[in-house]
Amino acid sequence: MEYFQKNIPDWKNEELLNELKTFKKIYDSRPIKENTGGMLFPHMFAVYFILKKIKPSFIIESGVYKGQSTWLIENTLPESKILSIDIDLSKRQYFSKKAEYSNLDFKHHDFSNIPSDTLVFFDDHVNHYERIMQAKFFNIKSIIFEDNYTKNSSKADFYTIKNSYQNWGFLHPKSFSKSLGHLKTLLIFTLEIIKKIFLNNYYINTFKIISRLKDYKKNENDFKNIEKNIDVYYEFPPIFEHNKNSTPPIIKNKEIEFKLSKKELLSYNFITYIKLK
Repeated sequence: MEYFQKNIPDWKNEELLNELKTFKKIYDSRPIKENTGGMLFPHMFAVYFILKKIKPSFIIESGVYKGQSTWLIENTLPESKILSIDIDLSKRQYFSKKAEYSNLDFKHHDFSNIPSDTLVFFDDHVNHYERIMQAKFFNIKSIIFEDNYTKNSSKADFYTIKNSYQNWGFLHPKSFSKSLGHLKTLLIFTLEIIKKIFLNNYYINTFKIISRLKDYKKNENDFKNIEKNIDVYYEFPPIFEHNKNSTPPIIKNKEIEFKLSKKELLSYNFITYIKLK
């Protein structure tokens, strides 16, 4: 299966086009002009549009990086509460006065008393299958996934929902840089074991190690379990057509002027909105 959809929202293309024109002005005021490795125009527009349609009162963002997404969330829904999570908050360039920050991983928080309309935005490069199970456990129904890459994508670095419905696992490709990464993982693991041996009451930081080991063997049952728990599945369309595995583009025959590079406008990572049952 190359493309899956389920109960997609009735969001008309004309509405997308109108909001796109509005968002251009908002994007011009972004605090971080150079955000390579983070959210760019197409990604930010997708999240902006989904947030405006869903209007959650509490938003959890897992993955902060420089802080551009935090700025986007608080400017899109200024009345909503925000919890911004990243295990490494040192890369922030934008510091929100409104958001609450945490360096605990998503699954370690107390979500026992959160609003029923809570939405979580995952941009943390963690296995999507695991994140869906965790959101289900916390009774969080609305989810936005960043980087829902297709099989064999050169940009993918973890197991995604698209991998699951394409019956594909995830295997880190062999390269010099990846090999250096594996050596670093080995060093981290070795240091943790040494600390465990010589320090009393030392808890090994398993997340520090496991988060670096992202290979995932394909399992045809994964998507059966995901699909059973999904009410809505919607992959946000690209602005322009450039990927055969994506939904039809927003701009087809109309011309809209952009001040941005073609490379940025064509960036696309299958941002996906899910509503769980």
